[in-house]
Amino acid sequence: MKERLRLAAATAAACLAGGALLAGAEPATAQAQEQPAQHLAPAATTRSSCGGNVVVTPVKYTYGTASCSVWGSPGLKITYHWTTGDGYAAMQAYGMDAAGTGHWYNCGSGGGSCTVPWGNEIARPRVRGWDAVRAATIYFSIG
Repeated sequence: MKERLRLAAATAAACLAGGALLAGAEPATAQAQEQPAQHLAPAATTRSSCGGNVVVTPVKYTYGTASCSVWGSPGLKITYHWTTGDGYAAMQAYGMDAAGTGHWYNCGSGGGSCTVPWGNEIARPRVRGWDAVRAATIYFSIG
């Protein structure tokens, strides 16, 4: 019982302290608010930890989603880098045209990189792949 009271008191104190810190925060300046989005977009796409893997089979496409989101800007393109241990594994990357319509773009087989249009969209990059012979793993990253 005493532990619950101590935990409740500690939680209440943390909430009050956090509220005091937020209350003293200064609003963003007008200059910072007017920056165009394209100055912020490249930082989201250069994170080395953005990516994932997908196990592909000869039966049908297997889909995978990256571990991050990309905040787009007009005209933005992103590059998918990918590797696989099987030269028969093929990958397609998801991208969006200027109207915001999504399309699958062929990246080839065996590994490499491909650049696709992203545009002014906020989404998680996606891939799909398959292997003509056997199951294989595709590792991909966004950069």
